[in-house]
Amino acid sequence: MKKLLPILLLLTLLVLVFLFLRSNRSYKTSNPTMVWEQDTEVKISATDLFNAFINDEAGANEQYLNKVVEVEGVVSTVRKGQGSTSVLLRSNDPAYGVRCRLDRQPNGESPDFKVGQNIRFKCICNGYVQDVEMVQCKEK
Repeated sequence: MKKLLPILLLLTLLVLVFLFLRSNRSYKTSNPTMVWEQDTEVKISATDLFNAFINDEAGANEQYLNKVVEVEGVVSTVRKGQGSTSVLLRSNDPAYGVRCRLDRQPNGESPDFKVGQNIRFKCICNGYVQDVEMVQCKEK
């Protein structure tokens, strides 16, 4: 029992230090996790973004991957399912483009987008797999 006492005291001290540091953390200076709370790093058209990945995927990854991007384009298709919405913005390729995946809405409703509508999203670029994949999108 006497051997456990110092260990218990040390663990209690560590927990208290952790709780103290956590309670004094500044929420104003914490890293934002939602895309709309972050500064835009790049503004680009959907066609130019798609072409960048088609012409030089490695260079485009370096320039856009995991960055906050404002992308503007014309809606090609809209897919809705189980509270989520995916909008494909047109490119020069008839089959592929820039796929913008919107976050689920808290109320379960998804916004209405019309084919042919010009729109701008703020998203995080998630790379290229047939389409340029954008996540955490929010209409700008």
